[in-house]
Amino acid sequence: MSLNPEHLLTFVQVVRHGSLSGAAETLNLTQPAVSSQMKLLTHAVGEPLFTRHRSGVTLNTAGEGLLPHALALTRALDGAQGYVRDLRGLASGTLSVAASSTIAAAIVPAVLALFHAQYPAVAIQVRQGNTSEVMTALHGGQVELALIEGSPGPLGPDLQAEVFAEDHLVLVTSPDHPLARAGSDLTALPLVWRERGSGTREVAELALARAGLSTITLLELPGTEAVKEAVIGGLGMAFLSDLRVRRELRAGILTQVPVQLPGLRRPLTQVTPPPEQQSRAARAFLHLLQHTAQNATDAGPGGT
Repeated sequence: MSLNPEHLLTFVQVVRHGSLSGAAETLNLTQPAVSSQMKLLTHAVGEPLFTRHRSGVTLNTAGEGLLPHALALTRALDGAQGYVRDLRGLASGTLSVAASSTIAAAIVPAVLALFHAQYPAVAIQVRQGNTSEVMTALHGGQVELALIEGSPGPLGPDLQAEVFAEDHLVLVTSPDHPLARAGSDLTALPLVWRERGSGTREVAELALARAGLSTITLLELPGTEAVKEAVIGGLGMAFLSDLRVRRELRAGILTQVPVQLPGLRRPLTQVTPPPEQQSRAARAFLHLLQHTAQNATDAGPGGT
């Protein structure tokens, strides 16, 4: 006959109180219910566990041998309950997020600062890459949440996408570039591009194709910072997120080229498991993300 874990937990209470009645009161059970459990436990062990007397019970040799194992079960259950309490209160746990470069640089740091201030015991793991790399990390189970620019493409039933803010691409160049004030007279754009797989590049290429504008690819570089430096150095022009060039525009290091080109707005999208499958840490992060991202994008192109 196998041992019943509940009977072992009751056994520990009987030992601690030295009586069936004391255990019954602690466990909110009737004394006959406790007595029945101890009879079943004794039958499963095959040996008496107590010596009964007027004031209660005393362990015998078989009971003393069983007690350390029952105590270990009690400690394990207490530990599991404490761990769950910590998770519910976010006093422990891990948050794993992957974000494409614009979101990782312009939005995620502010969200993580708020998150860490509220939940300092939660470990934070952040991956950064282009949209394609971020989605690969999510599909591979390496992160719980993915934050990307644009659409994630087809998703299975275990994932869902939701737009949490909107971004706007702007055409920038150095202030002394010949086309800095070209406006609507642009013909062939001398462009510095992000690498393929970048959400920024995909949005800009689609908008240019729809408008029938020709371009000249001067350079292709991995990452927004490399593109910015090339443009600041006078190598050409680039379509970049307004969120990533606001400081340079305010400082006069870059100039926004006033080009009329529909399709340069793009959604910022969170890709996650359904809410019921998200950790409490993930849900708390997403709540903070909504507020922070909205504040960051509400300023508008070239805003503060």
